[in-house]
Amino acid sequence: MSCPMPSSQPKVVTSHERRLLSLGYAMTYMAVGTMFPFFNLYLAKNLGWSGTRIGSVMAMGSLLVLLTQPMWGRISDLSDKNKILAGALGINAVLALVQPLAAGSFLIFTILRLSHAVFSCSTGSMLDGIVLDVLGDDKDTYGQYRLWGSFGFALASLAFGRIYEVVGFSSMFIAYFAITAVAAGVVLRIDTSAHQGEAAKAPIQLGPVLANPVLVMLLIGLFLVMTPTAASDNFLTLYFDAMGAPPSLTGYAFGLTALVEVPMFLLAPGMIRRFGHKPVLVASTGLFGLKLLLNAMCPVPWIAVTLQTLVGVGFAFYQVSAVLMIDALVPQQFRSTGQAVLATVSWSLSGILGNLIFGRLLDTADVFTAFRLGGYVALVGTLFIYLLVPSEAKQGTYTHTDV
Repeated sequence: MSCPMPSSQPKVVTSHERRLLSLGYAMTYMAVGTMFPFFNLYLAKNLGWSGTRIGSVMAMGSLLVLLTQPMWGRISDLSDKNKILAGALGINAVLALVQPLAAGSFLIFTILRLSHAVFSCSTGSMLDGIVLDVLGDDKDTYGQYRLWGSFGFALASLAFGRIYEVVGFSSMFIAYFAITAVAAGVVLRIDTSAHQGEAAKAPIQLGPVLANPVLVMLLIGLFLVMTPTAASDNFLTLYFDAMGAPPSLTGYAFGLTALVEVPMFLLAPGMIRRFGHKPVLVASTGLFGLKLLLNAMCPVPWIAVTLQTLVGVGFAFYQVSAVLMIDALVPQQFRSTGQAVLATVSWSLSGILGNLIFGRLLDTADVFTAFRLGGYVALVGTLFIYLLVPSEAKQGTYTHTDV
């Protein structure tokens, strides 16, 4: 007589784990907020780089990310996710710290910067995979944790824009190093092994997963939208500089965007339950294109700062709907891989083309022309998603057989 096997129950997420998830997002994106809004201005002002050179190096970084980001996803899925992410964050911190030491050599500085891109490329998507693993069946609450990333980014971008005006842009590398090191320590304390069920261990081929027509069409639409959107983020600092705005105003713009994201992340689950993933995604991507057109039409600093609220609303809804749609389209075995593919297409692959085009337009026309043309392309991508990406099944989730 055989004894019945005990049924496996999903592990309850403890309050301690929830705090670690929130803190992990806060510190990871706070580090990004110390550098991302100001880095291109550092290249232009401190190092004297042209728009074409900036766009070319950013594009090379995006190309390396394109080649390595899916690899990071697979490594994360096949290993201890928290240790892989903590290691990547630690290397990020060191590479950032040594970059200003090579500012006098274009070649060495570029090598260090591109190496940093390789190790930083998937930290966000790997953290998303960890959070989705820990939350399990409660993954619809993802936005409640991701909002802390926006809060950390807002705090850093608002504060450090003013700090850099006083002490100089080179200090951003020290700030990034310190905060990223703390983020690595937090991530290392998140235990993901207890939350991975038996389904995550079942063998399955990656090829058919990536060939899912719903996934392919979704990624094409996101690529069209995010090509100008990702580039406009990289060149926003130069957009403000072209209007004669001080660096601190750029920090305020990015900070306002992230502050608006915080309540929107809380609202996103309710919006998705009411309208569905695809309608929320279409609305959010439409805001991206509209914002770029308005940037070109109204090149006034205070209006430009105000328009960043559209990005805050759009990004929160975009992030939650896109992450959950991708997660529903891939098996649990490829959770981090799926998020890495999403990041690769929507930020890396799009960044290659977008940075090259925006950089070239900056030299041959102006940044306002780049934003106007980018707005048109983003709206075409929104139309593509609306017309060609299938809607969710009635139960509210995508399946591998949706057509």
